[in-house]
Amino acid sequence: MRQIAIAGNPNTGKTTLFNQLTGASARVGNYPGITVERRQGRRTVGGEAWRVVDLPGCYSLIALSPEEEIAHHALTGRYGDGRPDVVVVVLDANNLARNLSLLLQVAEYGLPVVGALNMMDEAEQAGVALDVDALQQALGCPLVPMVARHGEGLAALEAAIADVLRDPSLGTVTDTAWPESVSQAIAAVRDAEAGPVAIRQSGEALWWIGSSAERVEDAAAGADAWIRAALAAVGLDRAAIRAASSQARFARIDALLATMQERQAKGPTWTERIDRIVLHPVLGVLTFLAVMGALFQAVFAGVDPAIDAIDAAGGAISGAVGGWMAEGLLRDVVVDGVLAGVAGTLVFVPQIAVLFLGVALLEDSGYLARAAVLMDRLLGRAGLPGTAFVPLLSSFACNVPGIMATRTMANPSDRLVTMLVAPLMSCAARLPVYTMVTAAVFAGTAPLFGFLSVGGLLISAMYLAGLLLALLVAMVLRRTVARGARSALLLELPPYRLPRTADVLRVVWTRVWTFVRETGSIIVALTIVLWALMSFPAREPPPELVATWSVEGKEDAAARKKSAWQLEHSAAGTIGKAVEPVIAPLGFDWRIGIGLVGSFAAREVLVPVMGRVYGRGDAGDDDDVYQQEVGHSMVRVSGMTPLVGVALMVFFAVAMQCMSTLAVIVRETQSWRWGLLSLGYLNGLAWLLAFATRQLGLLLGWGS
Repeated sequence: MRQIAIAGNPNTGKTTLFNQLTGASARVGNYPGITVERRQGRRTVGGEAWRVVDLPGCYSLIALSPEEEIAHHALTGRYGDGRPDVVVVVLDANNLARNLSLLLQVAEYGLPVVGALNMMDEAEQAGVALDVDALQQALGCPLVPMVARHGEGLAALEAAIADVLRDPSLGTVTDTAWPESVSQAIAAVRDAEAGPVAIRQSGEALWWIGSSAERVEDAAAGADAWIRAALAAVGLDRAAIRAASSQARFARIDALLATMQERQAKGPTWTERIDRIVLHPVLGVLTFLAVMGALFQAVFAGVDPAIDAIDAAGGAISGAVGGWMAEGLLRDVVVDGVLAGVAGTLVFVPQIAVLFLGVALLEDSGYLARAAVLMDRLLGRAGLPGTAFVPLLSSFACNVPGIMATRTMANPSDRLVTMLVAPLMSCAARLPVYTMVTAAVFAGTAPLFGFLSVGGLLISAMYLAGLLLALLVAMVLRRTVARGARSALLLELPPYRLPRTADVLRVVWTRVWTFVRETGSIIVALTIVLWALMSFPAREPPPELVATWSVEGKEDAAARKKSAWQLEHSAAGTIGKAVEPVIAPLGFDWRIGIGLVGSFAAREVLVPVMGRVYGRGDAGDDDDVYQQEVGHSMVRVSGMTPLVGVALMVFFAVAMQCMSTLAVIVRETQSWRWGLLSLGYLNGLAWLLAFATRQLGLLLGWGS
């Protein structure tokens, strides 16, 4: 099968063209060992099948980012697919000076090239007149005018690709006239006997010379030292060659466009008019808050009916399966382990879908780049780029989709730091815990100034503290495990466009399915483990104890007490008592220890687990009333004080008590190392802050 690669700068319509070519045949995976998405599809033209590969968008093939490194490896066949037969380079007809640089770099790999001159309609509206025939002749490869969003020029592009497949010389771009220093450097690296790889083309030699030392060392052991030695032998250095080669390309492009492109002066475009508001120091911030508030509200509250429907469906399915299967261990594993884990995965789908729908709409419309510019200065103080704002904001609703939203970040260290601090945002799952505690220990407290609820102020403080703590932790991570300066915010502000519905829905579907398929398996496995801990050993309480519970007309209360006794004597209960010495300095007893074990499935599980421990049964129809009842039972049975309640809130505001979040960090980093680091540092920090909270309260005489 012939391989067609599609390359291009970001925001040139590259993925739109890919979707037009492949349609429903497209499938999404990941590059080997990398979380960057890999899109492939098929196209049949004239009875010949093509495999179409969408390369990551990048401005250059010199590897300074993962996307650039991946594009290089794909063009050189490192992923086992072989080198492409033709590379289609998508060009924004309104920004040819920058886009043609990538086309020249692809040609330097000795690959046949076809240029897709996309967005011709926008170029004409902007007053750009281009002599396509002359430019095509000067370059030596086909250039096809297109409007990919509407499928215009698609047939002509297919014909051009087919011609080049039959005769690759038709897609051969004429060589750039290199200065002597660049030619010497290429020859030195190509002919060096110590080189670990065979370099065939000038583009490959320039990649080894110009890429960051980290990237070339990843490609071949000792490569950085080999390249420096080869260049030193001819008295050259890498930075100078990278600059000289880039200058040579742009000098050639400027000379071409000076005679083959004209721009007519026109008034401000719609994009420029909108940017006067969107990028304004005051109006821009207000616009940003409104847009993000709408997205946050949609993710946080707009999907409640869908979540309730999934909960109801999960309960109905579990009930039906439980009724169909005979009582025993197998039924318990299936119903309480597997089905509960599946339901625990699917319950995140509405939030993830809405989040990625919103992000895709903002990105395709062009607004996301403007929002990143607005937030860059604030987040920069903590070592984070402006692109971190969407993941952090989304994490207030749920840490899982917030962490997945880091996929929009190009720099791997920026992405890693953002993932590691995202769990500090107080997600919706923490709210039931906050409500339970405040309703229990502050219910009778008089409002401050007659109208400010103490519980409400405490909950607000938890949200604010999480955000401030995340910024502080990001600063520390930048200086320790994720060293390195944050990447400078270098991005293109594309023109505003109406998002294409098919493209947006395709993005949402592929990302949601990726979560369900890959992260869901981890969640299900951990759910089964947690169920086993809370269910075994399955001991029966002593008959004399059961007799004290058996009161006529109160069978439900007896059943709840039996469930609480069995939980206390389960493996989870044993663990709860084992960890009691560790959590005792925080004012917590073994009962809360069981809650900490149980709530690892998800933070909000603390409330029903505490309900089982204190014999409160199930939530029923009113979750708020149930949370209050459980909280009051905790005060009555274990004597929880307001100070211990605040310490518990602080602990849950910081701790990694969510296996779904842990699973998605492992999934996105493709390493248990970072997942375990998150688990360790967040829980350790939670213990320290809860301990400090209690000690400070004791010092101030606020109780025990």
